[in-house]
Amino acid sequence: MNEQCIPPEYSFRVEVNINFAVPTYTFYNSHGQPLSDHEAIVISKPNTAIIFTLTGNTENLIFAAPIITADYQSDLTILISNEQQSVTIYDNDLNNESVCVKLVTVRASEPTRSYISRDPRMINRPS
Repeated sequence: MNEQCIPPEYSFRVEVNINFAVPTYTFYNSHGQPLSDHEAIVISKPNTAIIFTLTGNTENLIFAAPIITADYQSDLTILISNEQQSVTIYDNDLNNESVCVKLVTVRASEPTRSYISRDPRMINRPS
């Protein structure tokens, strides 16, 4: 199979601290480096998978459905897996767009109280 046909995957570890008035989400790339608040995830191939996995989870948090805005083409597919410890977002097309994604976590024992992340923005830029 031609490697150019295989859509890329971007994996991020996510640490959530709910012990502040405003919960903090820290995103780490595959090299273990934290993403800055203004850093975007740039997509250049269709069907790209962006995977967020909870790590250092001492608060018994799980992922709930993320809040997505500016997905005007409705081309994102969301999969929550691994006992709700991972959320994968598949970007099915390659329109020039900037999509707002806010991750949502809840305590398994308190599912009605949610903790919402800042926006790890996703930008489509065809190569």
